[in-house]
Amino acid sequence: MTAVFPVGHRAGPHVVRVGRTAEHLSESEFGVWTLAHRSSTATELVTECLEAEIDDAEHHFDKLLDRGVLTRADEPIQFAQRHRLLPLFVGLGNRPDDLERFAIGVPGLEPLATVSTATYELWQWGWVAPSLWAHCEVLATIREQTAGEPGTPGAQLDLVLDGLSALLSKFVAVLEPVS
Repeated sequence: MTAVFPVGHRAGPHVVRVGRTAEHLSESEFGVWTLAHRSSTATELVTECLEAEIDDAEHHFDKLLDRGVLTRADEPIQFAQRHRLLPLFVGLGNRPDDLERFAIGVPGLEPLATVSTATYELWQWGWVAPSLWAHCEVLATIREQTAGEPGTPGAQLDLVLDGLSALLSKFVAVLEPVS
């Protein structure tokens, strides 16, 4: 099944900022976009929309794809070349009781997300790369230098896409088109 991702950042009631453009959505469209943060495929998203009683979910899904507020990762490499990650909130570091998990959120409050080391690295450094694919290239180079094995960006892509899903589902990062 092809992964589906929400694009953009909530900028107000029923408004999503994608790059420099504000997309004004209907209440139903905004509901579909919001639910896309926790759904990984079109089928799952439409099912969640039906459970949330969003009428005509498939129609809204198609419209949001056309407007660039949702995107499919049919071709994962091309998807990664066309999108980048922007982090939100603050890195709270790892927990003393679990050194392999890192928290993201607001200091002094409960974390919004607790993620793996690899996902935290994506959240922390992914925005520096001009695209998700460029981030995969950096990861491959690091792997080659530290493990002494040939690294390939494609081998890193699944890890990056899994991390992307985790971050978007907790609203601690946004996906943006490469400009």
